Amino acid sequence: MVLVAVAVNRGSGTDGHTVNASESESKTGLSAADCPVRATNPPSSPPAHEGDSAKFIGDITLPDCTRVGPRQTVTKVWRLKNAGTVPWKGYSLHRLDLPQQPDQCQTVSDVPVEDTRPGEMVDIRTDITTPSKPGLCYVRFKMMEGSGQVAFPGGRPLNFQVIVD
Repeated sequence: MVLVAVAVNRGSGTDGHTVNASESESKTGLSAADCPVRATNPPSSPPAHEGDSAKFIGDITLPDCTRVGPRQTVTKVWRLKNAGTVPWKGYSLHRLDLPQQPDQCQTVSDVPVEDTRPGEMVDIRTDITTPSKPGLCYVRFKMMEGSGQVAFPGGRPLNFQVIVD
């Protein structure tokens, strides 16, 4: 796998089970006890552009399982490093669980990524509005390159996980 860490998933639910990352929040019936969700790795696949690579540096805001009140708008910030040799121009994060349901955290569908040269780090931010009901918001994004292809098909999605209570 070329993409080292577009993965934010750490740990499993308190009962030790793993949630299939291809399932959406409403299909899995996630609760606060499931946080953090541990996603499975997708099949190995090269990046869209030879030499392209990303490294997850950290959650700058809202680490996994942060508690947020209902109907609140907060900002999630991830830090990534362009660890490859390909400049990121026109890249974005595309939300996977579309269309959004009313009982899910609401975000924009596509989060722009600032143009990033190889070796540079970038902070990627999106506003999140939590639903009115308590539960776990688990939202996943894949990095898209400028022409709309998935940049790192062999990497786990970037995600956020917040507990609404």
